[in-house]
Amino acid sequence: MFLKFGVDVTGVEFMTEPSFFRIKGDPDPDKTRLLFGKSFIYPLFAAPFVSVFDLNGFLWFNALLLAGTFLASYTFVGARSGTIVSLALASAFVFATVVPVYYAWMMPELFNFTLGVLAYFCWLYKYVGAPVPSRPRTAWLRGAWGDVLAAVILGIATYSKVTNLLLFAPIPLWFVLKRDWHRVVIISTLFGATVGGLFAANVAVSGDWNYQGGLRRTFYQNNGNLGRAYPFQQPGVGFEAGKDMGRNDSLFDVLMDHDLFWPNLRSNIKYFVVGRYGGLLPYFFPAVLATLMFLFARGRRELWQWFVLAAVVLHIAVFILSQPYTYLGSGGSIGNRYFMGAYGLSLFLFPPIRTMAVPMLAWAVGATFVGKMVLHPFVSSLEPFQPAKNGLLRILPIELTNLLGLPVMTQGFRVRLWYGDTGAGDRGFQVFHFDDNAYLPEEGHKSFWIRGKSRAEMVFKTDTAVHYRIVNLHLTAGAVATDVTVTLNGKTSRVSLTPGQELDLRLPLGSPFVYGFNKMETGEVNWLWVISIESSNGFTPPAPVDGSRADVRYLGVLVKPTVWPGGNPRRLRRTASASRLPKRRSCCVMRSVPVLMSEN
Repeated sequence: MFLKFGVDVTGVEFMTEPSFFRIKGDPDPDKTRLLFGKSFIYPLFAAPFVSVFDLNGFLWFNALLLAGTFLASYTFVGARSGTIVSLALASAFVFATVVPVYYAWMMPELFNFTLGVLAYFCWLYKYVGAPVPSRPRTAWLRGAWGDVLAAVILGIATYSKVTNLLLFAPIPLWFVLKRDWHRVVIISTLFGATVGGLFAANVAVSGDWNYQGGLRRTFYQNNGNLGRAYPFQQPGVGFEAGKDMGRNDSLFDVLMDHDLFWPNLRSNIKYFVVGRYGGLLPYFFPAVLATLMFLFARGRRELWQWFVLAAVVLHIAVFILSQPYTYLGSGGSIGNRYFMGAYGLSLFLFPPIRTMAVPMLAWAVGATFVGKMVLHPFVSSLEPFQPAKNGLLRILPIELTNLLGLPVMTQGFRVRLWYGDTGAGDRGFQVFHFDDNAYLPEEGHKSFWIRGKSRAEMVFKTDTAVHYRIVNLHLTAGAVATDVTVTLNGKTSRVSLTPGQELDLRLPLGSPFVYGFNKMETGEVNWLWVISIESSNGFTPPAPVDGSRADVRYLGVLVKPTVWPGGNPRRLRRTASASRLPKRRSCCVMRSVPVLMSEN
């Protein structure tokens, strides 16, 4: 829940940076009056349904949004393709993606998606629809009314999320190209009036045009020692229980930092398309398919489709440039929730389709990646970290630029775990576990078991106080022999361990991924390395003779990681077999290595 204090307006101050002006005011003297710190437009449209069906009203409203989007998609595609093909393609466009998962969310993502589809449908249907006499019910779409409605819808979408302003730009530019100046003035005026009116209402209520600015905090139902920490929910818990989340500054100088800008841009272009947690390929495959078909359609491309493509590309560019560390949406989102508004536009990139192969391909690829999420939207929403732990998603790269905003962060007990700093000259560092194939250590232990016959993937995160050169993995086999495969920075090492054998596997860390999110607050950056460890075999420890609780985990190899500064990685030899490493004593694992007891 986002809440904020209001202000009493005293004037306006102009600036040279976005948003170019700031409303000045005095804090509201009534500290018991808290305001909603988000756009009110989605709650406003959902309110009639909630008033009738209580909180289930959100689900009724979201179901109506899905139905309206599907109807508009089918109608548009059907104007250029056959009935069966249109039904199959429209259903794949909506349901073979992550979109239906947001049916379960009381948030505006599905609302923004629907607004984008409906606005462009109203604008473009006149160029593909049948003549007026044969379709009298859609006759109004062939005149100016369709453009008028598109402008109003996009004005609402822009208030819902300001970046949706980019979706409106192609429409007046299209009519500029057509030299229809009268329509340019009409739709621009209506769009400006809609956006201005909604933001004016926000100023009237809160004293600030920026509903995410000012003294704004976010509140969670369970907030550490405070328990149920919504304001006024229990004595002594008020506005101070939240975490500051005001977005008042543009941070332009940090985002344009020369050392971070180009690496972030190159990485985010790749991640945006094939990222594990929000890439277009796994979560919005019809958008990828539509773009490719448009680019290779040649003679079947329409001029207005170039304007649609420009809007989508511009939307992507603005997000990866302005929000390089949070463009996925954070907050445990499924896929890229910030792309939902622009995704709706990709429908209009499809050329006329005459074969069922295209919708079947969209269904096949889409269902392979997101089918389980769509069939269980509530489970997927409550556990957004689960889908990427297995299946095809695991072969895709982790969006390192968005590390602290990935769904795995909702599992606080698996991330930011401190290892190292053993007192022998090594340094402390954090580990982020991205799956369930590494058993978490008990408190006080700085080692973890890899599940038998499994591959665990994790990220090591360090500060930049010193140059980290070496990672040492102290490996200890269990009661059975196992082969251990370690992949670091794309390079693989393999060692074989006999039962109970211990050895040190030393690897050069190589070049890190520079993570600059903290630079916005502390001025410092972090270094990241992706590492995976696989054990080829495993065992279950025997039941203890004293009658205590048995350890039922399937254990593969015990790993104690440490990182060390100094040294020249070019002079270090990455060892590929146990015979080339210094060996420690081998003995029964139950005697030399503690088998950690854990419910995890």
